[in-house]
Amino acid sequence: MTVHGRLCLLAATAACLAAPAPPAGAQDVAVAEQVQLILDVRLNGVRSPLLWQFVLLPDSTLATSTRRLGLLGFDVRGLPPEAEIVRLDDLPGIRYRYVEARQMVEIDASDDALVPVVLDSASRPAPIDPDKLVRNLGAVLNYGLYTDIGQHGLSAVGQYNLRLLTWHGVGETNGYATWVNGRARKNLSHVRLDTRWRYVDVRRTAVLTIGDSIADPGTLGNAYRFAGIQLRRDFGRRSDLVTNVLPVLSGSAAVPSTLDLYINGLRYFTGEVGRGPFQFRSLPNIGGGATARMVLTDATGRETEISKPLFFVEGVLPRGMLDFSMEIGFPRVNYGVDSFDYYGKITGSGMIRYGVTDGFTLRAYAESMPGLSSGTVGGTARLGSIGSLSVALAGSHFEGDFGVRYQVDGHVTLGGVDLYASVNRADTDFQNIVTVTSIRKAARPPVLDLPSGPVVGPIDEPVQIAFSRRTQRVAASFTLARTGVNLGFTNAQLPEQKIRMVNMALSRPLGRRVAAWANSYRDFGSRKDYGVIAGISITLGKHGWGSSNFSHRRDHAMVSTRVTHARNEGHGSVGWSVVNNQQLSGDRPGIRAANMTYNAHHTILGAGIEQSGDRVTGHASVEGAVVAMGGLYFAPRIGSSFAVVKGAGANTPVKVNTREMTHTDRNGRALVPDLRSLAVNRVAIDPTNLPVDVRAQRTEVEVIPDDRAGAIIDFGVAPEAAAVLVLVDADGQPLPLGSLATLEGGTEEAVIGYDGRTYVTGLAARNRLVVQRGGAPDCSVEFDFAPVPGRQVTIGPLTCR
Repeated sequence: MTVHGRLCLLAATAACLAAPAPPAGAQDVAVAEQVQLILDVRLNGVRSPLLWQFVLLPDSTLATSTRRLGLLGFDVRGLPPEAEIVRLDDLPGIRYRYVEARQMVEIDASDDALVPVVLDSASRPAPIDPDKLVRNLGAVLNYGLYTDIGQHGLSAVGQYNLRLLTWHGVGETNGYATWVNGRARKNLSHVRLDTRWRYVDVRRTAVLTIGDSIADPGTLGNAYRFAGIQLRRDFGRRSDLVTNVLPVLSGSAAVPSTLDLYINGLRYFTGEVGRGPFQFRSLPNIGGGATARMVLTDATGRETEISKPLFFVEGVLPRGMLDFSMEIGFPRVNYGVDSFDYYGKITGSGMIRYGVTDGFTLRAYAESMPGLSSGTVGGTARLGSIGSLSVALAGSHFEGDFGVRYQVDGHVTLGGVDLYASVNRADTDFQNIVTVTSIRKAARPPVLDLPSGPVVGPIDEPVQIAFSRRTQRVAASFTLARTGVNLGFTNAQLPEQKIRMVNMALSRPLGRRVAAWANSYRDFGSRKDYGVIAGISITLGKHGWGSSNFSHRRDHAMVSTRVTHARNEGHGSVGWSVVNNQQLSGDRPGIRAANMTYNAHHTILGAGIEQSGDRVTGHASVEGAVVAMGGLYFAPRIGSSFAVVKGAGANTPVKVNTREMTHTDRNGRALVPDLRSLAVNRVAIDPTNLPVDVRAQRTEVEVIPDDRAGAIIDFGVAPEAAAVLVLVDADGQPLPLGSLATLEGGTEEAVIGYDGRTYVTGLAARNRLVVQRGGAPDCSVEFDFAPVPGRQVTIGPLTCR
């Protein structure tokens, strides 16, 4: 190929010529002494599909720009980013040969000179565009009604969750009502659980909550419910963000090969790799230690196997990432029992986590209320590829007393054995919001009118303490002869009880569908308790499983058998289970039960019967949801987000991410539940079911619903004034194939097909069509059109004159 031809080909490859030539005087070598070359590139024996621009210098060495070197795959971190002349001879780990006759440069580069190819980049979730978030006004009511009837009467529980959807967040309230009509008592009661308004700022991954919420306790705190204001980061709502540092698995191929990657024996990746370094940066987070096995197979069939340890550390943020939570309000007590039972003194707390490096995350937490202030500082560090270490130290000041608490957690994997150890100690003076609230609530006066004097009652009452004052734990897990083994020891000192418990768990597959397992424990502390349970489980078909086990504790022994068939998500599906718990010793009665659920079109129905001793109880349930958005819709349940489909044609299948979810009604509308919030959902209709005289403006839509929000999707299916015209010339012969026809007053061209047939849209009652026949003069034809519902209209033959 000539140089001129190569320049023409180069013009089609923007990556090669994207960088403009620098002005004269900006080069180390005078421009007049340089020779511009367009070359083939073979890097480590692999030919690039593009042509690349180089410069031949007076000393017969080749040079190119930093940008082009980066595009070729070289590590350019030590080079000036804007440099236009970089000598290949100056790059470490590179040898090259310029073949002038073939206009080619052959480059051999070491692994250190190249940027590793990331093989699993496609596994990273695609980023979402916050500007494409969908919010609509509406309301969602999830409900459940559960009834029991037996010898002692009738009882019913109704649960509800009401969401009001706005353009500025979601308001929510939930609770339950109980009705009892028995021999001993008759009662009707209601308990409110939570009421709040929440707004999610997707760009900043921040959540503002006003109302009932749960405080983030940090490492050594205790989560508590409160009513007030909370501002926090919530990375979990952004599926496209990677918020945990994953281990990087690196390797190198001496020759182009096929690579298979296995993690703990399960295949994760299969693909082709070229010669040189490669990496995996989006490995699945399985928690704890793992073994990665890479198998490289070259063109001759020779295999090279590499095994490397991996360790997944939870809670380690990427470098520079900040996580926080701040809240202020009134702690809640007796949650689930009382609707408005709040502690009357205001409290505040805050947590912060910061990724100092990819291997160390710093944590801090503080909380305060009248009479109490406490704080915690700590961090989590990665120990190479074998483990992690977490340390935290907390202090508190309560009613004039100072208390200290510390915790150390270590987790390592050595020789295929996962080892875990932790120490958690607190003196009797250490308190936090949960313990102080528990201490004070026993003797408190009415809400918002609390005394400021000293607390009545001992601090160490068991009911008032939310944690053990001294805990040590040691655990180990490994696989031995295809048997999973877990060993553990816990030593905990409670206010009035000491626990010294050892436990062991075994599990082993017995084929593809059967597994056996056994668990045992012994408490050498105050209770002197022990127990053992062993059983077998089997998979029954696609949606069923069964299990049977024997358990023995100090005061009773039992054999339990269970067979279950899970209900799938499709309408008309049925799920059922049968349970038999037979007591072998002790005074506990045996239990036998049978349950069934049915997925109706708008609800989930359930029924069952249970026998325990001489008591027989029957129960029934109804679960469902009502959605008000662009109409009124009913569904079995609304989980996260949803979509209302309209304009889709009658009885049209609706798919979400290629999976059929529902059908539209006779008006072309449907409710599509269970979309993923803050993620891309592909909602599509199948146009093959549409009548021939209608047309959809679109058949697939990508929608990103806001947090627990609803989206309205209009596919624009509408009748179309269209017909097939049969066009002939004055001699009765079909018009030439490929002729172009244009409706008078329109701009869309229709192509004449075989036998003079053409499909024309946008017709009126009276029409005139102009045809361009190429080598023959243009002609025209006039005709009338009348639509026929449900049928394709054919008109002609029409003579074009």
